[in-house]
Amino acid sequence: MKYILGFMLVIVSASYSLSQHKIEFDIANYEQDTVVIGYYLIDKQLVHDTLYPNKQGTYVLEGEENLNSGVYMLLTLPDKEFVQFIVTENEQNYKVTFSADQLGALKFDNAPDNKQLNDYVDFLKKIRPQADILRDSITSLTDAGQDATEIQKQLNEVDKLVSDYQEDMYTSHPDYISSQMIRANKEIIVPDFSDAADPNVKRYEYYRAHYFDNIRMGDPATLRTPFLHQRVNYYLNKLTPNHPDSISNALDYILEKMTPSPETFKYYLSHYLNEYAGSKIVGFDAIYVHLVDKYYASGKADWVEEDNLLKIVKRANDIRPTLIGKIGADLTVYKEDETPITLSDIDYEYLVLLFWAPDCGHCKKSMPDYVKFNEEWNAKGVKTLAICTKHQDKTKNCWESVKEKNMEGFINAADQYHRSKFKVKYNVTSTPKLYILDKNREIIMKNIVSGQLDEVMSEIIKIKKMEEEGKG
Repeated sequence: MKYILGFMLVIVSASYSLSQHKIEFDIANYEQDTVVIGYYLIDKQLVHDTLYPNKQGTYVLEGEENLNSGVYMLLTLPDKEFVQFIVTENEQNYKVTFSADQLGALKFDNAPDNKQLNDYVDFLKKIRPQADILRDSITSLTDAGQDATEIQKQLNEVDKLVSDYQEDMYTSHPDYISSQMIRANKEIIVPDFSDAADPNVKRYEYYRAHYFDNIRMGDPATLRTPFLHQRVNYYLNKLTPNHPDSISNALDYILEKMTPSPETFKYYLSHYLNEYAGSKIVGFDAIYVHLVDKYYASGKADWVEEDNLLKIVKRANDIRPTLIGKIGADLTVYKEDETPITLSDIDYEYLVLLFWAPDCGHCKKSMPDYVKFNEEWNAKGVKTLAICTKHQDKTKNCWESVKEKNMEGFINAADQYHRSKFKVKYNVTSTPKLYILDKNREIIMKNIVSGQLDEVMSEIIKIKKMEEEGKG
């Protein structure tokens, strides 16, 4: 009942013809001279227009071009209360009448999509008090240790009335946006799977596989609704393992479902590209590279201008060699006395590869943590190769700073003429930049804040030990 009766939205249906849209709002008891029209787009609520009253005192949203289908809102000032209205391809030219102090009491004409939803909201208003009484009775009886079976049966009957009402809505008018909104809130009925070896896993797998059954992902109207991003976000963050490969596969699955609606596909692909481009979660840059490879570099994001596309692809190519799981590039850098140090010649179990600069504020702040870590872990086979990023005549500042920052316990190096191209090979665009490599030079962790390095290293050793015991 909670998911049924919780859907108490105040929604009006708007529409437009092939040539124009015109929606008139007559608002009583409204003392302001402005209303704002907005709409939903992914996780945002954006402003579409600002309306002022005409000579008759009404607010008219009109234009010569079609409005995109979806859920819009009219926002009143200054309290920012709102009513929502639906735009479809088949409804237009209607008048909505309501009072600013009673936003739930709406009157409208010539809008069957809205009428269906408005009738449903009225139905819920009538049935909700009965459901609340039954629910309170069940709670009271249960708290008193008494049998609430009969009351629960009555509540189940109320639930069925609502469920049947919903079923009739989207059976009678499956293409209505109001029907899609109601259907999107319908729970997935999961089989018991009690005979399975692991019923919980089977239930999870079934629920996840059928999670989008009640949502038309490829319908253009779904893009501008409040529920689509909520469902997509839940699927990614709650139903998908928090691993780059799993999330990449989940995004492919979602985007494939959105393909019938090019605009939905475009907005969601762009949204998640930007999200994972800026992700601070270690390893999630692999999701960005995946999206670029599969969609941008392959020509499936044809709305992107060539200059921007080249930048996007270049960034992915710069990141790619340093993804977790990749083999780190070998480097030859130089000590203060110009003695060469080749990364593959260093004897280590794990190598902390730290890129830093003398004039880097973050380096100065975090260096004590790196020094302390090296003192504690060096004898355990964990070495630190600290490469100063300064070139040319500024390289001399590196060696002065090594002494100032008490970094003598590191393997310290620089590359005055950048012959090793370490900035390219390890995508060093800022400092400090840190990687942890195993003895095979595989990148197993990166971009860890200095204060977490000890904890992360301990976890790496723990996992390694468990793997070795499992093999034994």
